[in-house]
Amino acid sequence: MSSDKILWDYEALLERLYSNLPERAKVQPIEIPEFQIIRTGPYTRITNFKQVCDRIRREPRICMRYLLKEIGARGAIDDSGGLTIFLKVSRNTLRQLFRRFLETYVRCSTCGSYHTELRRQGKVWVIRCLACGAETPVRPI
Repeated sequence: MSSDKILWDYEALLERLYSNLPERAKVQPIEIPEFQIIRTGPYTRITNFKQVCDRIRREPRICMRYLLKEIGARGAIDDSGGLTIFLKVSRNTLRQLFRRFLETYVRCSTCGSYHTELRRQGKVWVIRCLACGAETPVRPI
């Protein structure tokens, strides 16, 4: 080896790499509230539906479409932001479906953060992470 080349050891190269990386965004974990569910006759009502959707940065209409499609029922969002499902649905079923919605359409597959936004780019739905900047395509709702 020639003497004009600088030899680097692994630790020095690793330190140099980390010093050149951009700062990682410090994001606090979000607290996702549980659905407040009331059943009256043949209907199931989620009273805090709009608040939960606002917390996860999703349009209530998109979340409603997913839940109703998975349940196979009709429903509507009222003026107070509650979702009424025109079918009797168990709490456990709603929890599982919402957890699946969070994993598919909210959680970043790269870093695991829930600080994301869902956008439509042409015909493709994309989750963009606000913590790490990753963009992940997801299947249409």
